[in-house]
Amino acid sequence: MRTGCYKRKDGRWEAYVIYTDPDTALGRKKSFYGDTGLRTDKKQKADAEKKRDGFVDKIETGDYSEIKKITVAGWLKKFLTVYCATKAQTTIDGYRVYIEGHIIPAIGEHKLAGLKPIHLQRFYNSEHEKNYSGKTILQEHHILHRAFRKAIVDGLIIRNPCDGVDPPQVEEFNPVIYTEKQYKTLLNKLKGHKMETVILLAGMCGLRRGELLGLTWNDIDFKTGIVRIERNVVATSKGPETKDPKSRTSTRTVTIPSKIIPRLKKLRQAGKVYAREDGKDYHPGSLSKRFSDFLTDNKLPHIRLHDLRHFNATMMLRHGVTEREASARLGHSDLLMTKKYQHIVQDMDRVSANKLNKILDG
Repeated sequence: MRTGCYKRKDGRWEAYVIYTDPDTALGRKKSFYGDTGLRTDKKQKADAEKKRDGFVDKIETGDYSEIKKITVAGWLKKFLTVYCATKAQTTIDGYRVYIEGHIIPAIGEHKLAGLKPIHLQRFYNSEHEKNYSGKTILQEHHILHRAFRKAIVDGLIIRNPCDGVDPPQVEEFNPVIYTEKQYKTLLNKLKGHKMETVILLAGMCGLRRGELLGLTWNDIDFKTGIVRIERNVVATSKGPETKDPKSRTSTRTVTIPSKIIPRLKKLRQAGKVYAREDGKDYHPGSLSKRFSDFLTDNKLPHIRLHDLRHFNATMMLRHGVTEREASARLGHSDLLMTKKYQHIVQDMDRVSANKLNKILDG
């Protein structure tokens, strides 16, 4: 925003402001003129500036709007800066990516009051044609629904156009799960590598990527064989940020399988389990990239770092750990989350099928 004030050739004082219109998200210039009935230049100038400053205050406090001209882009930017201001930085960053990178370029020019379900359906269809996943399109739908719900509360629209569109379908994701043999091969390749501790704890204790990055060696009690999960490193537009774990149940203690404790003791040092040489946190995406590069360099089957958490969950269920126990170790808020990790591998399914043979015995 830029302001100024000058005396025109016709003798009038003009105060102006160049700003981004919150209703249309377009650059605008608005001028205000001093009352020529005032006797001195000083009073005329002050009058023009007072009118302008009153307008600027409305812009800055979010009180300015002309309902008929509000565009989808204008409202979404106001929704992001006003209604999302108290959300976590990671949430704000995520919303901004979808709003500025996907939604506004497609439907931002539409007048908010004139937006119809068919406009949204065309947008979703276009995203699908661009090969964006159902998960991405559904997230866009959720953001729009929340933004339009606030627009109703503010009296800008009567009904939510998202209610007239069926939520996009999300394809079920099937992660790649290492076999026990493949995981052992991975661990053998990792001996002496900086990521060795991370992969041990991810595969054997089911820790999330952010939990691994937030972990310090002081969080591991080698006498009791317990690791405490108390921090989570997340990526934000301002760099890596250490936060509390993602939910109440994510703050937890996990007993470490005894066979990996000697290996962890050899790797023990000061500070965080995995951090840069200057002690600062790695960007979570950097850890995933380093893991991917390691697999490629060692000609190992490609999996995501998070797939080691799936591996851990699957192995627990395969070896008789109950769903409730597995849920507690993984830090899930309910058992339904744990059920999603039950990727039944072929030999587990065969055992189940063979149990049914008893029906025909005798």
